[in-house]
Amino acid sequence: MATATVTERDIERAIAERDLLSFLDYVWIPDASPSGPGKVKYILWPHLLRLHREAEAVGPGESLPVLKARKIGVTSYFEARFVWLAMYHSGAFLPVISQGETEARKVISDCKFIHAHLPPHIQVPRIGDNADVVQFQGGGIIQAFPATSKATRSYTGTEILFDEADFHEYFRTAYDATLPLIHDTGGKMFVPSTANPEKADSEFRQVYLRSKRRLFLGYFERPGRSEETYKAGLALASDPANYEKENPRNETEALSPPKASAYFDVEAMTAMDADITDPREQLRGVLSIWQRSVVAGKYVMGADTAWGRTGSYNCAAVLDWATGVQMAELHGRLHPDDMAQECFDLHRMYNHAYMGPEIAGEGQERDGESVVVVNKLVELLKGCSCYDRLYYHDHESKTPIVPGWRTDSRSRPVMLGEFAEAVRNRLVVIRCRQGLDEMLSFIRNKEGRPEAAQGAHDDRVMALALGWQMRKYARYSIGSGTRKPYFVKRG
Repeated sequence: MATATVTERDIERAIAERDLLSFLDYVWIPDASPSGPGKVKYILWPHLLRLHREAEAVGPGESLPVLKARKIGVTSYFEARFVWLAMYHSGAFLPVISQGETEARKVISDCKFIHAHLPPHIQVPRIGDNADVVQFQGGGIIQAFPATSKATRSYTGTEILFDEADFHEYFRTAYDATLPLIHDTGGKMFVPSTANPEKADSEFRQVYLRSKRRLFLGYFERPGRSEETYKAGLALASDPANYEKENPRNETEALSPPKASAYFDVEAMTAMDADITDPREQLRGVLSIWQRSVVAGKYVMGADTAWGRTGSYNCAAVLDWATGVQMAELHGRLHPDDMAQECFDLHRMYNHAYMGPEIAGEGQERDGESVVVVNKLVELLKGCSCYDRLYYHDHESKTPIVPGWRTDSRSRPVMLGEFAEAVRNRLVVIRCRQGLDEMLSFIRNKEGRPEAAQGAHDDRVMALALGWQMRKYARYSIGSGTRKPYFVKRG
């Protein structure tokens, strides 16, 4: 009986089938430069290896949004990944949803190029020839779809790619329609994109910000790029704003809305990214602490007290009165009674911080619940030695009787405007990543009114702005003395 001979090529083929990283060693991609050779070897740069690890870590029914700079090899990675899956995995169906028909067919063309330039012993024969489909004998299918409201609606997918998602006209509709498909089949979804410079209110950006699993890959990730090459490219750009969006140097720069619509100073927010740190402590699932109080430390707290089971969150932010540094944050969907107790406990934790809880005001739909929080705080403070540490709306009166900050058409512009000025002048230090994210999605609408972009939240923005306001009213002295307390007897 004859014995089959296993050749070196057989071993290479078996390894390539089993391991995507080994397969990538054989990949060539198109080179579109005028003086280029027509193809270049695909190089797994360090950031692409990181992308691979993140993609492999995505669980069944999960998605990975990737915010990126241009020309760093991300799309080529997914094209090669899909060729590998389609060649070696029987029955794999791999939809690619692109901005339009031209872009969709470009992905298919690139996949065919990758396949055609593999060594023959690594290849699996391709069957059929269609501008929208790549199919392999005994394997699977890669099919391209232009981004429409009905893209992939009748399909399932092993893995799904939304290429340059921020430029899709119907991204939200297609994304929401696709999520149940991967949930039902245990598939994966990848959503890479450069930021669209023409969108102040981006659905892709909101998906990215809300995702627990997300990845940013910026301009400097690609080897050979430097501040000098960035400045040289910027100097040659016909549209500097567009160049900056296509080549973001950090996540904050990529997420910032166009400067014309951004409410907070974009350059200041980009610089503030360096201040972001993970909390040192997290308590009860709602309290994040970056720094505990110190002896003789003076602190202020702003609180957005609106409550909803599915809508807005309630939030409180503690700032150092002297330095403007964020110390702690309370954030969640707490019942009004619980919110009042948590705020009171936080007030005591930070040396009886001066509090500015928001009460019924402009644009609030749950004014009644805000009143409950403030009134309960008043009751709790009756048993506290520092009952003067609560802001009163009628504080200029000799006997103030309206506790809490009332946000209305007069106070709201002042509160937000002074906080924006503090941000621009770097007088406030934000530690919370989600807080900076909310500031990035806080824009001027078409009427010029500052508000959260559609689909975004502003709970942290309002709490921080309230906290900044309280620095004016706390009246702490530089020494040890404080203002004479007043106490309003209720009932």
